[in-house]
Amino acid sequence: MSEYTIKRAAWCEHEYKHCPYGCPIEAAENRLREAHRRWHDCADSYNSPEDFRDGLNSAIQALRNVTFALQSAQSEIDGFESWYAEEQDLMRADPVLRWIVASRNTIVKQDDLKTLSQLKVTVVPSYDAEAASVAAEQMDWSELPNAKPSAVVDTTLDVPVELTIEEVLAELNHLDLPMSIRQQATVLFEHRWVDEKMSSYELLALLAHAYGHLNSLLTRCHHELLKMRRVRIPISGSDEVRVESIEEIEEQSPNERLPCMASTRQYRITRIRLADGTEVKEFKNWHVEYDADSAKETAESGIYGVQPQFDRDAVGEMQTDAQLKALVAHYAEVARGILHSGQDHGWFSYFYRKGKVAGALVHATIDRQGKHAIASEISRKALELGADAVVMIGEAWQATVQETLDGSYVPAELHPEKTEVVMIDAVAKSGATAGGILSFHTIQGEPPHREVEIGDYTTLSSASGVLLPTRAAWGVSAPTGEAFWRAQTKAREA
Repeated sequence: MSEYTIKRAAWCEHEYKHCPYGCPIEAAENRLREAHRRWHDCADSYNSPEDFRDGLNSAIQALRNVTFALQSAQSEIDGFESWYAEEQDLMRADPVLRWIVASRNTIVKQDDLKTLSQLKVTVVPSYDAEAASVAAEQMDWSELPNAKPSAVVDTTLDVPVELTIEEVLAELNHLDLPMSIRQQATVLFEHRWVDEKMSSYELLALLAHAYGHLNSLLTRCHHELLKMRRVRIPISGSDEVRVESIEEIEEQSPNERLPCMASTRQYRITRIRLADGTEVKEFKNWHVEYDADSAKETAESGIYGVQPQFDRDAVGEMQTDAQLKALVAHYAEVARGILHSGQDHGWFSYFYRKGKVAGALVHATIDRQGKHAIASEISRKALELGADAVVMIGEAWQATVQETLDGSYVPAELHPEKTEVVMIDAVAKSGATAGGILSFHTIQGEPPHREVEIGDYTTLSSASGVLLPTRAAWGVSAPTGEAFWRAQTKAREA
């Protein structure tokens, strides 16, 4: 196969055209690309019933047309008939693909699908409760191939979809929660479109599952029958990708669902503060492209002093407690240099895959509810990037635990004897975890001309709660937010 160049689609950074010119299954790939685009149309119009219906109808028909187009190419592919017979058996065994076939027939020959709108309300008073919500979605994903819906966390309530946010909050106000928890809690309003014949699953998830299976089908056709492999080699600073080999293929998610489909919560959830009913919008997550040359230039400039060498042998692939401990210690030394420079450290998350940087985010918010949203976004980004380790660094307040009169705890930022620290947390998909605290004290001034006194670095055996949703997204541990919340309520009743 000769070298050729392909370009990233304008409507999704994860979409590229793979088939070379003249490939016999190019039409099938075009239908799959069409289905992907219609998936985004559905997501973007989730709260507009008519537009969502139009996108849904188009997506289902495009998915069904993938196999039609593939079968039309069989005369050009040696061994297709026997190979495809086995593939058909696999597809018939998948209840979601059977639903796609039946739904397409309904749309084309009869009527629109009988879609239903569901509203689920979840109270999130803590990071582990946020993790429970993340875990519930990912458990649904894991059960999709068998169409066996998992149990939803029991603080998630099905409520009449016609209820307003104000009416739901009025009911939640009857909960007997400590005031400090009430002030920090977020209420998640999760909108779900479902088909009455597959009502346990949200429709974007069904479309994504079907896309993943068909994407894998075309990949196998390329590999096994056409003896060509899809390869993408990014051109630095460009949306174009040069293809120059048929011997390797980039890694993809287990069922070849695209990274943009790893979670649908961001399209479906509205975040409301329990305390005053305002929507949580005051948070930001900026994606940052890691540039090794820029990082080297910054290190050599001396702005942040002498930067520590990254000990590749010590951190390895970042999947053991010892490796994460070494990683956290490295970032603590980097933080020391930033503090000495007088700059504000900022709040960053770095994502790693097999020991290499896969991406980074910069975060900002004004309150705890915004931090809950950021914690959720970190978990979603980890899934999107296929990350197997995440490290998070940022300035924070630290204080001793002080119980309030109503049985809750004083937040560190409100504690009269709080101290300044840089928190470094790291978690891995293996279950490994590590943390560290670099204490400091501001003598005078404000960033970027702040003068600080830097104290001790303390190693912690585990990461803080902000990365609990990431662990939940990976399925590392069962979150315990509901148990905590109910314990607080029972304590008040006693």
